[in-house]
Amino acid sequence: MRKIILFELNEVPFKVIDHYCKTHPKSTLAEIMKVSSQIETVTEDTGHLSPWITWPTLHRGVSNKHHQIKDFGEDLSGVNAKYPSIWEILINKGISTGVFASMHSFPAPANYKDYAFYVPDPFAGDSLAHPEKLMPFQQFNLAMSRKSGRNVDTGIDMKSATSLALSLPGLGIKSKTMMDVAGQLVAERTTPWKKTRRRTFQTVLAFDVYLKLLKKTAPAFSTYFSNHVASTMHRYWAATFPEDYKQYDLSQEWKQTYQGEIDFTMGKLNDFLQALIRFIDANPEYKLVMASSMGQKATIAEQLKTEVYCEDFNNFLRFFELPEGCWEIKPAMHPQYNLTLDEPYIEPFKENLDQLEINGKPISYRLKGNFFSIDLGHRNMDHEYVLYKGEKVPFEKLGITNIPIDDETGSTAYHVPEGSLVVYDPKDKTPKKERQYGVNSVTIVPSILDNFNIPVPKYMTSERIDCIAK
Repeated sequence: MRKIILFELNEVPFKVIDHYCKTHPKSTLAEIMKVSSQIETVTEDTGHLSPWITWPTLHRGVSNKHHQIKDFGEDLSGVNAKYPSIWEILINKGISTGVFASMHSFPAPANYKDYAFYVPDPFAGDSLAHPEKLMPFQQFNLAMSRKSGRNVDTGIDMKSATSLALSLPGLGIKSKTMMDVAGQLVAERTTPWKKTRRRTFQTVLAFDVYLKLLKKTAPAFSTYFSNHVASTMHRYWAATFPEDYKQYDLSQEWKQTYQGEIDFTMGKLNDFLQALIRFIDANPEYKLVMASSMGQKATIAEQLKTEVYCEDFNNFLRFFELPEGCWEIKPAMHPQYNLTLDEPYIEPFKENLDQLEINGKPISYRLKGNFFSIDLGHRNMDHEYVLYKGEKVPFEKLGITNIPIDDETGSTAYHVPEGSLVVYDPKDKTPKKERQYGVNSVTIVPSILDNFNIPVPKYMTSERIDCIAK
């Protein structure tokens, strides 16, 4: 049995990893790639791919055909009982386990205090975390996530920041990190476009906290989730890989401004890996399993001037004459807006949504039980009204607005089934030359269970990934 660190590198494909290794040949990432097993995974999920679908597939060892998870904020009690996440299986078998920000780790399970540490995802509905001293960090993290939507808000949530500052000595946040954060705040004032990097510094702070927890508790299995590269790839793929587009409708100035942003975020990843490899080499009972649940590739390179955003979701719901207290807003990330609704109002609300059009098309939403997930994010609209039951209604009556986009870009890259898997074993540093392709992402969890000599549920695949399982 080996201990495992599951580093969840959201949506990063080998194209980006290879690019960074080529441009930074002396980096830690480039060095470990020479001796690590490399596997291009494929998710078998069907329909629209999103991380709230593909990560449950990886974590639970079954595709969305079985787990049926579509959005944040869903009631997961049923699926948790039928297809539990890897951390639930391990903790219930007595394996020491830590969870840090993994998708759908909110709400925390009833036995969250049995974990070495438990920090729910950065879109959680409350700041509960274990150990309790982590709660000021989680409170700050959630507050900053809400300020880092389509445009990054340069304001700081002072209440949560003050609470965090008082807790810093015990959290493990390094002085170098604080200097980097200070440098970032200065850079935002001198070079305003660099405020987009603030999203990355949330991850840098989080990693320091995770690393201290890892060193202190040394769990047999732990997760760490990072979205900082993925969010940058969505926006700036066209700046780094302009050759991927047949038609390029972004300016040279835009390309020159943002062409280094993916490398900037990968540089922070490299810092994380440097610290992790140092820890793993000193504690060779560990393996590093760095995985994405899917990848990204180029889509369109066009200027995004405006995007429809909901400033007041409660006001949006009131527009449909729902009585106060019959809904509960659930965690979500723009352009999705989620809620649960009391049963008597589900069908009337659905009928009303079906009569709402934005930019000439019916609004898109999903309904599962009493859970609604509504999509906004309409781009480059030349008017600020919707059609409701055939009548024009100004945006402000629904609490929505057409916001200018600071960096003038949307998703220049988007989700594809192919992801990356890199396994570093300090006990096997023989050169690895061949990369495997086409391995189903559902094989990762049963391989981890094999490593811990835990019986694999019959609903999981019989295939294994040897570099994890053995």
